Amino acid sequence: MLRDAPLREKSKFALPAEMDSRWAVVERVCNSAPLQRSAKLRDLLIYLCHRCWVDGVGEIRDHDIGVDVFQRTADYDSAQDTLVRVQASQLRKRLERYFSDEGRDEPMVLEIAKGTYEPVLRERAAAVPPAAEALPQMEAAGPRWTVRLLSIACLLLGCLSIWLAVRHTEPAIEGAVLRRFWTAFAPPGQETTVVIADAAFSAVQDILHRPILLSEYVSRGYRTELDRPDYSAEKKDVLRYLMERRYTSLADIMLMKRLWAARVLDPARTSVLYSRDLNLRNFQKGNHILVGSRRAVPWVDLFDESLDFHFVYDEKTRSVSVENRRPVAGEPASFSLPEAGKGIGERFSVVAFLPNPGKTGNILILSGQEMSGTEAAADLVTTDRLFQEVLAKLPQKGSEVPYFEALLRVKHVEYTMQSYEILAVHSH
Repeated sequence: MLRDAPLREKSKFALPAEMDSRWAVVERVCNSAPLQRSAKLRDLLIYLCHRCWVDGVGEIRDHDIGVDVFQRTADYDSAQDTLVRVQASQLRKRLERYFSDEGRDEPMVLEIAKGTYEPVLRERAAAVPPAAEALPQMEAAGPRWTVRLLSIACLLLGCLSIWLAVRHTEPAIEGAVLRRFWTAFAPPGQETTVVIADAAFSAVQDILHRPILLSEYVSRGYRTELDRPDYSAEKKDVLRYLMERRYTSLADIMLMKRLWAARVLDPARTSVLYSRDLNLRNFQKGNHILVGSRRAVPWVDLFDESLDFHFVYDEKTRSVSVENRRPVAGEPASFSLPEAGKGIGERFSVVAFLPNPGKTGNILILSGQEMSGTEAAADLVTTDRLFQEVLAKLPQKGSEVPYFEALLRVKHVEYTMQSYEILAVHSH
């Protein structure tokens, strides 16, 4: 049985009456800053430890956790409802944060083993550096040089993104108009989820030369591409590598830093999730910011029928045009871009402010063709002067910020945004 403890007032699950050194670590973690505001994550941690250490369960299933911890019904489908996997991912991050900061002097480190839900305690001194740990696995798998070079390139890109984000000081978001918009988007007391781009998934589509539908993305149906007999072993290795990795873009990192520094979102009510960790139910309530192209954030497809500006991709030329589904006076039925010069080009980007499917919150889509387009969309909703240009083109409803959609044309040099202009603004 689980005993009453100071956590009883906060959590559904409490700690055992007789605690050994393992449970003492769990208690300190549960009372730490990273978990003190999340009763569900504390419940999940205690539940997993109890099932493994007390009940002796060898393998804990998603379904059991969903029913026991998150009150899902006994007939729920854990393959479609990814709540457990999302929460486990959040728990792993909170544990890592605790042991690298508040618990940095802990002699033992508690982890939830990836690929399972087993809690593991290891001696801190015995930790293996991530790079050293990964190399034997790569050697054992015998990857080809293409995969090795790809992994090194991704690692360097990730390090560069973090370095740029840290060294670059973002100006504060100022201005009454912009503040009014963010208050309308995320009213006090509401939960907000920032969905960051699945850049690896975008690369998979580039290799396949075809778009992958949202239904394939949700069911992981695209993995059947690995069984195609007409693909070389090397191509399958590259696809497999990308399908298993989680990369995002620098534009996402910079936007999050800007929003956090400006305090336009309540940190206690804001979550940041990787696109691959969501499911359809997530969009029924709360507010969501979708950051990235439709190829990197397929969830944009959920709102495609509501959008006036529809991106049309040519997989052969990798060019994009924009279909204007509801042209107003003076607007073309389609927007296209001139052929790009070497290192210089133009891209499209869309900013859309819409209600969520359940009409219980809001959706903000910041969707560019690539990183420079997403950067422009993010800049528009964080720069008061530019946002006033958008509102000036919309019907005025007093102090209310109406739902809208804006199409941008972005100029970039070597995929770095230089400038952009607002091509059209439609109200919704």
